[in-house]
Amino acid sequence: MTDPTKLRATAAVAGVVLALSLVVALAACAASTGSTAPTGGPSVIAPPVVAIDTDTLVADPTLDGQPVRVSGFFLATGDTAVLCSVVLESYPPQCGGGTVRLVGEVPGDVLAALDSTDDPTLAKATWGQVEVTGTYQASGADGGGTIALLTIAPVAP
Repeated sequence: MTDPTKLRATAAVAGVVLALSLVVALAACAASTGSTAPTGGPSVIAPPVVAIDTDTLVADPTLDGQPVRVSGFFLATGDTAVLCSVVLESYPPQCGGGTVRLVGEVPGDVLAALDSTDDPTLAKATWGQVEVTGTYQASGADGGGTIALLTIAPVAP
């Protein structure tokens, strides 16, 4: 006859060995794909390590095609939105110096958080300090630099 205590101990050891084997097999599968994250989802742009300002971006052609995070002065007039390296103190403000055009939709809640013209005799303009993430193209729209927007958020000046 077989001792029931030895039989239970043997079954417990076999269960532990089976569980460990399963863990090792799953880890090997994850390592062979190079990732433990699910695949097939949307691709996401990785934010850069450091935030830069508009002047630095305009002056650095090595950033062409790179993901960027830029803090700067936002100005939208008509259907054009830009980051300005210099702001002229007029009403509404105007850009001076280099600009980077923003390509993509600026959400309404972001626009609502910024300043805008309220005089109906003036052209509609919206402005303020923002932080933008996206992909920079040194020669985008109209030959100037562009950022394909991923995110945009107002920041305190």
